[in-house]
Amino acid sequence: MIAAIIIEDYAGRKDETRVCTQEMAPEHWACVDVLGRPVIGRLVDGLKRGGIDAVFVFADGKCSPDSKSESDSNSINVWVAAGSKLDECGDSYDSVLIADCGTYTEFDVAQMLAFHRDQGRSVTQAFAADGPVDLWIIDPVRFRERDDIRGALTSGPAPYEQGGYVNRLRGPRDFRQLVSDSFNSRCRLRPCGVEVRPSVWMGENAEIGRGARIVAPAFIGQKAKIGDDCLITRGTDVERNSQVDFGTAAENSSILSNTYLGIGLDLSHSIVDGKYLWNLRHDVTLEITDPAVMRPNAVSTESRKWSEFENDAVGLSA
Repeated sequence: MIAAIIIEDYAGRKDETRVCTQEMAPEHWACVDVLGRPVIGRLVDGLKRGGIDAVFVFADGKCSPDSKSESDSNSINVWVAAGSKLDECGDSYDSVLIADCGTYTEFDVAQMLAFHRDQGRSVTQAFAADGPVDLWIIDPVRFRERDDIRGALTSGPAPYEQGGYVNRLRGPRDFRQLVSDSFNSRCRLRPCGVEVRPSVWMGENAEIGRGARIVAPAFIGQKAKIGDDCLITRGTDVERNSQVDFGTAAENSSILSNTYLGIGLDLSHSIVDGKYLWNLRHDVTLEITDPAVMRPNAVSTESRKWSEFENDAVGLSA
């Protein structure tokens, strides 16, 4: 039996926080929709397909319904909570996979588990060409009542050369690279939607206006709206609940969830998140104060809620 503990370790993230801010504050990009689903959700999906028996997701100090926490999201340390769950796992599971989901990585669960068992060590850590990945397999019985789980994980693990695709998701450039790599089949991440024609995907209930052109590769997310005479082209993704208004053109850009773009704009090489625009070509962030130009969409001003991650784990827990 093998369980998995997934940790979303971005201290202080709040639902109203946007990825791109005027101060260019860091954000945990694993929680941002990318082609219809965030990395943390895709990780849960992959573990399910890989034969994991139970998954426990820790984010903002909370865990899936299987574990109990009486502390609020601002006061609890997710690693301490994960350590408590690890202690519990020693009674039921032979091995536990631990992943800090700040990096998008593709690996074979069965191969890594076989390597771990062959090495005979208490800890195995994945390594990519550019260094260690925050992905481990451990024997939980050897980690009972450890105060410093992170220190123990990095203390002489057996190195597993995982060899698959890795994107560190350190910021907007890495995010856009992940979108591009998906469109060009350089990784296994696929858009969540129907491929209505070659390399053009649409999510459920997406709307395309009259005279609008969608040029491959492109993604239009769930309940997104593309206005009349718009142009969405060359690797652009419009995520769920976003709206691009009349006559606007977007090239090689990401329009993140719950974002409104106004009439007659020309957007390129950028990420737009509510009223914030991050231009990748010039590496500059702008706050647009005119709501007629860009703003959070009225559908929701919140990022992905904990309850959605919670639901990801419900069907997987033993």
